[in-house]
Amino acid sequence: MPLEGGFLKLSEDEKKEILEFYPQAEKFIRPVIGGEELIKSISRFCLWIEDDDRKTAEAIPPIKKRIDGVYDFRINGGDVARTLVEKSHQFRYRKVAKTHQIVIPCTSSEKRDYLQCAYYDADYITMNSLEVIYDGDISLFGIISSKMHMAWVRTVGGRLKTDYRYSAQLCYNTFPFPTITEAKRTLLIEAAEEVLLTRADHPEKTLAEMYDPDKMPQDLRKAHAELDDVVDSCYPGYPFDNDEARLECLFNLYEKMTSK
Repeated sequence: MPLEGGFLKLSEDEKKEILEFYPQAEKFIRPVIGGEELIKSISRFCLWIEDDDRKTAEAIPPIKKRIDGVYDFRINGGDVARTLVEKSHQFRYRKVAKTHQIVIPCTSSEKRDYLQCAYYDADYITMNSLEVIYDGDISLFGIISSKMHMAWVRTVGGRLKTDYRYSAQLCYNTFPFPTITEAKRTLLIEAAEEVLLTRADHPEKTLAEMYDPDKMPQDLRKAHAELDDVVDSCYPGYPFDNDEARLECLFNLYEKMTSK
């Protein structure tokens, strides 16, 4: 959650302009990923300055100008904004991953068969238009990328007009998943990795294009079908004929889970 009036965020051109004249600023610039950046493959950046580095960063004129802009924005803002004026070199909240992160857009088109989840390294700063699993196992990426999880999201998640609204509270924390063997977990990881590798074979396409049901590459569709089969096989009642059968299984497990 930035709450900084846009002064700490940079377009690719703004980043290049700063670095052209002040290459030492590179240590203070990190890539940013939010919902729009994720789905549309847009490159954006931000200033990421630790308290101990503030004086060094402010010695760079364009960075100092931006920090001053945040100060003015916050001092003239609401009660919460004014409490942050002494931290005008930083976003309001500063959660970061140690090694990697799994990201899920908060808003997703109702036309898509799958959530457009992604896997990023810890260099990326995530915005509040995403839900994030920090340093989560890649098997989690596989689970939330499945038809089983999507059936749950369609049923229990919120809506923004007709689009799905994903939240940790409604969709992730409530999702029933059985205890599985290590061998099954290995299969889940392999299937999840295959989805990521197949995506990488289509660098010319955005996630929005790859997950458009009418344009989804056949090899990606096949990788997801294999992942779906592995996830489905973790549940009692497998194989499932359709989402109604999946939901019946999920709600039976949810009832057991919440009665304990």
